[in-house]
Amino acid sequence: MRFLKPILFLLVLFASFHLFYDVVYENHLGEGTDSDVLYPYLFARDVWTGGWTGVRGWNFPPCTYLFPEIILAVLFYPVISSVYGFHLVFGFLSFVLPFTFAKQLGMPKRYSYLVALGFLVLAGYDPNLFGQFYLPGFHAMTFFFATWTLYELEHWDFRNGKVWFRFLLLMTLVWVSEYWFFVNIAPFLILYAIVHLRWKSIGPLSMGFVGYYLAKSIGKGLRWLGIGTMGTDNLQLVSKLKEISFTFFHDPFSLWLGLKESVTRQPNLSEWFYWYLVIGGLYGLLTLFRKNGKELFLDFVFYLSPFLTIFFLYTIQTEPNIRYLYFLPFGILYFSFRLVERIPFVRFGIPIVLMIGCFWFYLGKHTELVAEVKLGENKRKQRLECLSEFDPNLPGAATYWPIKYSYAFSEKKWTLVPFTKEGVYYPWIANTSWDGDFKNQSFLSFSWGVTETKENLANWKGVSLVKECEGWYFFQRN
Repeated sequence: MRFLKPILFLLVLFASFHLFYDVVYENHLGEGTDSDVLYPYLFARDVWTGGWTGVRGWNFPPCTYLFPEIILAVLFYPVISSVYGFHLVFGFLSFVLPFTFAKQLGMPKRYSYLVALGFLVLAGYDPNLFGQFYLPGFHAMTFFFATWTLYELEHWDFRNGKVWFRFLLLMTLVWVSEYWFFVNIAPFLILYAIVHLRWKSIGPLSMGFVGYYLAKSIGKGLRWLGIGTMGTDNLQLVSKLKEISFTFFHDPFSLWLGLKESVTRQPNLSEWFYWYLVIGGLYGLLTLFRKNGKELFLDFVFYLSPFLTIFFLYTIQTEPNIRYLYFLPFGILYFSFRLVERIPFVRFGIPIVLMIGCFWFYLGKHTELVAEVKLGENKRKQRLECLSEFDPNLPGAATYWPIKYSYAFSEKKWTLVPFTKEGVYYPWIANTSWDGDFKNQSFLSFSWGVTETKENLANWKGVSLVKECEGWYFFQRN
């Protein structure tokens, strides 16, 4: 019951602010992110409607999301088969994660609740940017793995075989499911293990390496079952790290300018980093004489986590995005409440005041949120009506985004075959069995199709726009 009480309170909070989640759902299921969002749900539906035969032909992304997203989707589907119902449950799970991680880091429950609520308020304020956190396939589960890892390290028993097995299972699941764990939080957790366990840290560190090879075996097993897995070889990580190392030693100033530009060219991101620096600096000043050296060192490493992520993104030449940098808003909330926690007299009343303030903000945006949810519902309805004007018996060509959208929301069995803007067959994170024998046909053989950008139409010869519908462009071949 002690475990259930905070979950029940979080459930009450989530239900009280549910429109923040609803506007995230309607914003993303229909925009550029919808295909990745729907992938675990559609995989589970294929499992229950077609068995192993139904899932042979699926292609998993580099982060497979096998655990927990895929496994949860398969378990939930018989009970919650609606698209909204599944994603609502997943949204609540994501809502709980910042609370559990903050609590595992030692933050009192009353402030950990505020961290979870802060994430939800941010999502409601900017659903396109921060709302990704509440959807499958967008790396929120990094918090789940971080919490579990921290718990295992705190309860590590060198003589207990069950502890070794649990940690091996954990590391294997991480290597299979969520590579961004190693970018965002692994440096902190490795040093945490070394500081707290000293020579005994050999145990969990070695299990991390063994888990890597077990994960590779799981990938081979999935491929044997007919499920494609994609590695990270295309990142050319080793060569890029060598290049960065060379720049660091020979021209560090240009490296600094490149890193600075990668942050400052996005105004929102640069502003968040500014406040992160300010809040972190204040926290460091206030705790400098109140903590021992080990605790200060670990706090500092944890504080550096978003900067390490930015450096890695710059190294692999990937545009910074908040879904890779969740530890930035988490850190701002976490260190802010750690500061408040140290203020005498007001620290017990502040959580209540802030919760009332969040609810007041929610009431002020209520009408706007309802309108945004309605807009998303109407957009989806309109798109499906436009799609229904075409003959479902004739296969169509489609760029990436509309395909899984139509599979999830339309009652008709459409055959939309995925092609890139260059007209190349490209079943990224999809089931190739959906395409049947049509995947062997050239792009030029399809008499109609749909794309999410009008620019593609200018590149495709012999096609003409026949309908523009809520960001989808339907074309026919002349």
